[in-house]
Amino acid sequence: MGRIPEETIERVGAANDIVEVIGGYFPLKRAGSAFRALCPFHSEKTPSFHVNPQRQIFNCFGCGAKGSVFGFVMQYESIDYPTAIKRLAERANIPIVEQEYTPAEQRKVDARRRLLALHHEAAKWFHANLLESDDAQVARNYLKRRGLKREVAANWQIGFAPDSWEACVGWAEAAGFSDNELEASGLVGVSEKSGRLYDRFRGRIMFPICNDLGEVIAFSGRTLESNPQVAKYVNSPETLLFTKGKVLFGLHKSKRALINAKSAIVCEGQLDLIAAFESGVENVIAPQGTAFTERQAQILRRFVEEVVLCFDSDAAGMKAAERSLPALLEASLFVRVAEMPAGHDPDSLIREQGPEAFRERIGEARDFFDYQIERYAGQPEFATARGQVELARRVAGWVSLLKDPVVRDMVV
Repeated sequence: MGRIPEETIERVGAANDIVEVIGGYFPLKRAGSAFRALCPFHSEKTPSFHVNPQRQIFNCFGCGAKGSVFGFVMQYESIDYPTAIKRLAERANIPIVEQEYTPAEQRKVDARRRLLALHHEAAKWFHANLLESDDAQVARNYLKRRGLKREVAANWQIGFAPDSWEACVGWAEAAGFSDNELEASGLVGVSEKSGRLYDRFRGRIMFPICNDLGEVIAFSGRTLESNPQVAKYVNSPETLLFTKGKVLFGLHKSKRALINAKSAIVCEGQLDLIAAFESGVENVIAPQGTAFTERQAQILRRFVEEVVLCFDSDAAGMKAAERSLPALLEASLFVRVAEMPAGHDPDSLIREQGPEAFRERIGEARDFFDYQIERYAGQPEFATARGQVELARRVAGWVSLLKDPVVRDMVV
């Protein structure tokens, strides 16, 4: 497989009128100089999907979907960019002659393909360990206590990493992957003393991290120990496939629900997200164990208009919410905060009181500024002039992040 030349892409785009292409999928009705229809990407009763023949773009004012003729085919048929180009080229009878990659480009393409294959097979291996290995009984017991059934584990391909220094290394080498590929994947580390490879994930429940297309690109491993000196979660390091601040856990499954709801419920951890999703609350995502990055917020803005932060109600959870605020406000997202009952996270609330109790908390979520002011106002130091000044300065810092002057004036 080579690279499609830019001039060919331009020719294919020029030969495929966006009105004719989209009209081939479903009827379009003229509305002045444009065309409109019910949006195929979300449920609606009044047409908000518009196609502009002059600019050769589509735009849905309901869910925010927009783009060129290539973007439409990609979204409608759930295919990647090169495949969309080839499909439209075939429609216009334009031959595709792919250019050869340079040696450096080809090496990068080949390396990425091999890493994707390694992660795909590793996810299957971890999952098989969870289901079949005697050593994984403790993991199966833990997931059973958390209410995760076998079919849920299969749906999210949850796995188990044996408590061994070389189990994954041995499996991967037997499967035909090289030491260099293993090291590049982040699945293993290299001993400084001996130079030998060792398993990065040991004795942990494994959650595959996927990109938007559902391809496994990294892993997050949760410990089963109660030792406070052992990290609760260990994530893959950044690799050719994985950049931590550019990925949202669960997005490949929840993006349609996000568009329909126009709102994203942000959970702290994988188990919280899975519990919510499997209970029917599907417009959920989770950052990779950190506050939101600018890139993550921008990705989310493509799908929704607001986020509901659903972090733990303890001090750590509130700090996580505050750390996420700058990136979310910079992306012009409305932010609300859903408070969980004391001692509960979304997972435990759903298990003990049912999904309706969780939905009720989400429905009662308050605007971030109102929530934070009320929270701080209840603290003893707020009764002093110094405490009030400190809060005013803190709120002023948050307000300065708001770009919309109308929203800013309203918050002030």
